[in-house]
Amino acid sequence: MSKLCFLSSLITAVSCVVACVASPPPPPPNYAGGPPPPPSPPYPPGVSSQDTSCSDGQQCNWECPEGNCAFKCEDGAVCNISCDGGNCAVECDDGAVCNQSCNGGSCKTDCDDGATCNVECNGGNCALDCDDAARCQSSCNGGNCRVDD
Repeated sequence: MSKLCFLSSLITAVSCVVACVASPPPPPPNYAGGPPPPPSPPYPPGVSSQDTSCSDGQQCNWECPEGNCAFKCEDGAVCNISCDGGNCAVECDDGAVCNQSCNGGSCKTDCDDGATCNVECNGGNCALDCDDAARCQSSCNGGNCRVDD
């Protein structure tokens, strides 16, 4: 009888080990219908974050048809920006040239000392911050634009 109990215990122990080792991994956690979506970028689709900054000596041409884009034009670069959707932000560093068309309105341009900024705002409500030693030219069709010299 003791051999039978020992054999029964041994079979139970082996089956437990086999069951533990052979079981598939648990399923991934379910997040209410699937995994959470990745965060949306602050730049237009098809444009990587590296494409939103124009380096010294480069000429960059950007289009933002849906709006809500941000661009940086570094020292010595020339940037041509078309923001049809509006609400774009442009930072134009010392020595850069920024030519911006904001057809959707509500754009903001920071023009640092030594930079040249040409801003056309067709939707109104644009802001141009032009430092003392910067060269700034703007037109505002739609009203309520602000130029800080």
